[in-house]
Parts: sequence; C-alpha cells; structure tokens
Amino acid sequence: MVIFTMKLRANQVSLLSEPTVLRPTEHLTSTSRQFYGHASLKGNGRLFVPGNNIFFSLNYTFSLDGSNICKDKDPYMVIFILSLHDKTTQRTAIRQTWGSVAKTSRWPGTMFTKIIKIVFLFGIHQNAVLNEIVRAESDVHGDIVQANFMETYSNLTLKVLMGIKWMSIYCPSTKFVTKTDEDSFIVLPKLVHKLESQTMDNTILGPFSLSDIVYRSGKYEVGRKVYPLSRYPPHCKGNLYVMPARLATKIAAVSNHFQYMRMEDVFITGVLAKVFDARHVSLNESEYYKYKSATVCELSTGSKILSQGIDAKTQYKIWNRLLEPILCS
Repeated sequence: MVIFTMKLRANQVSLLSEPTVLRPTEHLTSTSRQFYGHASLKGNGRLFVPGNNIFFSLNYTFSLDGSNICKDKDPYMVIFILSLHDKTTQRTAIRQTWGSVAKTSRWPGTMFTKIIKIVFLFGIHQNAVLNEIVRAESDVHGDIVQANFMETYSNLTLKVLMGIKWMSIYCPSTKFVTKTDEDSFIVLPKLVHKLESQTMDNTILGPFSLSDIVYRSGKYEVGRKVYPLSRYPPHCKGNLYVMPARLATKIAAVSNHFQYMRMEDVFITGVLAKVFDARHVSLNESEYYKYKSATVCELSTGSKILSQGIDAKTQYKIWNRLLEPILCS
C-alpha cells in the first residue's frame, strides 16, 4: 500500500512505506511572500500548518488503474475529469470533441504539439450494474481510473486526491495536473498558451476567488471544527484548476493532516495550497464567464478558454464549428 509522505529536508516529495510527520517550521517550500487573502486569515497561520494527527485515509487501491494511460509518452498535462457513472453520453462527447487530443494530439485549425491525457475519475457505485458499465467502458477506451471508495458527493475531495495519488504512481513525469468536470468544454490551445505565457511555479490557475464566505448550513455547509474562520483563503473554483504536478503531489501528501473538507476546490486550491504559500492566476471575464455558459461561437473561435454547463449535444456543436469556422464568422 502506498502512503503519501514528504522528505522536507531534501525538499523532495516521495512515496514511502512509512509516514513522515510535517513539523510546523517545515511547511513552506520557499521564503514566505507578502500575505494575501481576507484580513480574517491574518494571525491565523497556524490553521495552515499540518500537525501530527491523521484525519482521513488515502489508503485506497485502484480497481481500474488506467496503468497504460501514460505508458507510451510523458504528457505535458493530465486532465482529471470528475464524472458520474451513468453519464456515458457526456463522456463519449468529450472523447470525440475537446478530449480527442488525448488520442490524436490534434486541434482543428491549430498546430498543437503538447501531449495531453484525459482521465475520468470514479469511486465505487452502490449499483453494481453501473460499476460494470464503467468497467466495460474502461476496456474499450482505457481512460478510466476507479478507486475503491464509495461514490458520493461528500467524497469529491477524496476523488481528486486519489487522482493525484494515481498520477504520482502511473504518470509521475507530467508537468501539469488539471481538474475539471464532465459538463466543461476546455479550449486546450488557449489554456496551454496561458500556461506557457507566465511562470507557473507554485501557482494554480483557474476561476479565482479571493475570500468567499463560509456557509454554516445548506449544501455547502462547513462546520467550525473543520474550518473556524468566516472567510476562505484565496482559491480557484472547481470547474477548472491547473497546477504543477509537483505542487499537486505536495498538496496530496499533507492533505490528511487536516480535517476533511467536502468543498474540494476550497480545500485543495485554498487551504492546502496555503500550506506551501502557493499563489493563483485567475481567468478573467474576457476568458471565462463565472455565472453563465459561453456560447458555441465564443468557444469555437477561442474567445473563451472555458465554459461550464455544456451538455453532450453542445459539445458536438462547438466541435463542428471548430471544424467549420465559417459558421461563426
């Protein structure tokens, strides 16, 4: 069984058989920079220092290990797509549209040279029939990873962390790790250009929030025991975030030294990222609509990098416009 640990003296992340506890003075990988975030975070730095306790386990195995996904070549980016078992139509649409670069390394109308791999992530569904559907799909496409925890909304955080664990084992040489959802459309050439146009060391890219309010009830409830402050640290929203693989591995390595948060984007790109003084690069309004979906032509012409709320039918519409750009001229 592989357990995430860190050898901080060597400043390297490793996967060892025995856990190593992070000491409070060892949690940053570089000299601290000027503080940023809501004022309520100031003076509460201890909340972002991993302690001795282990609060949850990452000791799950992979029933579908996707071991051949990165076998031939080291990719530039691994994209983890969070999917539900019964959304086969949506996954098919992704494979035949923007996700097709994983097989073809081509993008219509653009010289695209980066090696991208897509990975659909799953837990174990309580319905055995749905698990068999995913297994059969994996046999055909080879792009599915399933870990042996229960598929629930509360386990979204666990799903992403297990994806990072998988990457560290089966795809350790990738440069970037991306997380997105099955209703997203990503204009990959634009995303790669944005990554390449700036320094991404210890940096996370995505739709950015500086200081969201913490809800104490409802769907997005987080208890005070889990996170006592009234505002979250700076973080990226979960429909897309990209980070260096090295940072992702470090984040996963310390994750279970903190109380588990089902708010996956806040926990991974906010709370855990702050352990390493990570910074964020935002997608601005001209690149992404935070509260609505982009139009077919906005995505096909590349005026937007990303959109959420894109169903299978619209995925194909966007791709067809990419193949026939005159339709959006």
